[in-house]
Amino acid sequence: MALRLIEIYTPKEKPDLHERLDRENMIEMWVDDMRDGRKIARVLCEVEYSEALMRQASEAGEGYDDFRVILLSVEATIPKIEAKEPEKEPNNPIKPSGYPAGTNGSDKVYRISIVEMYEDIKEMIDLSWVYVALTAMSTIVAATGMMRDNAAIVIGAMVIAPLLGPNVGLSLATTLGDQNLLRQSLKSLLTGFSLAFALSVGLGLLLPVDPDVPELLSRTEVTFADIALGMAAGIAGVLSFTRGISAAVIGVMVAVALLPPLVATGLYLGTGETALALSAALLMITYVICFNLAGIITLLAQGVTPKTWREKREETRFSPYAIVVWVVLLLVMSAIIYFR
Repeated sequence: MALRLIEIYTPKEKPDLHERLDRENMIEMWVDDMRDGRKIARVLCEVEYSEALMRQASEAGEGYDDFRVILLSVEATIPKIEAKEPEKEPNNPIKPSGYPAGTNGSDKVYRISIVEMYEDIKEMIDLSWVYVALTAMSTIVAATGMMRDNAAIVIGAMVIAPLLGPNVGLSLATTLGDQNLLRQSLKSLLTGFSLAFALSVGLGLLLPVDPDVPELLSRTEVTFADIALGMAAGIAGVLSFTRGISAAVIGVMVAVALLPPLVATGLYLGTGETALALSAALLMITYVICFNLAGIITLLAQGVTPKTWREKREETRFSPYAIVVWVVLLLVMSAIIYFR
């Protein structure tokens, strides 16, 4: 059972703010007085209820400078907390205002909170020297494995490729209509793709590349099965974040779908095989579109919407248009695959 500890620092004007929280969604709550007249309430809850409690607390304390909510992950507790048996919901439960509805109409959303998800993704899309170095190393390893027709080396490159974060960030930004996150995700994604492409083109120019190597040639064939693979990678990648699962293994699957076609495009272009390079590029673009569209659908199915994140009219309008763009792009790619 995943747990979260929510620390609520109440404003001076509302020292009893914590009393407005729904105690049915808590495991336990401790309240201490602070020297400046405020109070600090520590709420222990299951991760599925953290978003409802944080949202209600933040709405009650909105507008006060000395108010703050902090979310902490709980690794373990002593004594151990046993999972409760699920209680039957009434046919028409009436919930107080301020609670985001879960997929089953209750406060339980069966995922980590949007705030926690947002911060996790922001950390993974940070355009640091580590991100650049991992992208460069994974590109070189992938190119070496493909030129040697060694699948094990290619899979090893996928382990270190940091491509999951920017793609999930792009899906979340589109779903929430968050333009700042969209810009950061696109910056990291385009930087990583540009670096991998430039390195693979350079390797194609400097090293002898056999265009008929199976590991390379397999990245030039695009079928409707690749659409299914891209969608599956998108669903798995997003679920790894929304459920708080380690993204290490899921990231390998995402990298398998994205990095090899990109490296194959660069290698073929470096050797002058323009037609094969275009075919590999088509496969890569198909995976990117499918991943992000599947990611958006998965987020929406779990109740992640602009309304549950923030009430900004201009950002709420942005989201539907972005989703339509991904759908249109997928239809265009499907038509190209069909006629090819």
